[in-house]
Amino acid sequence: MKLLCVVFAVLLLFSVAAPGYGQSKNVCDGYCSPACGKTDEWTFHPACVKMYCCVPPPKKGK
Repeated sequence: MKLLCVVFAVLLLFSVAAPGYGQSKNVCDGYCSPACGKTDEWTFHPACVKMYCCVPPPKKGK
């Protein structure tokens, strides 16, 4: 029984340490729109349903 608990604890620790844990998977990094701007990068994302997930380019300098 103790061995089973130890194995479960180790598996739980590995699952928590996995990359991407705790990140919301249903959030677009930019904005949802039926058409993106010319400089925006676009992808399909489940949060945007039938629209595009448009990510504006990073701002250079301050």
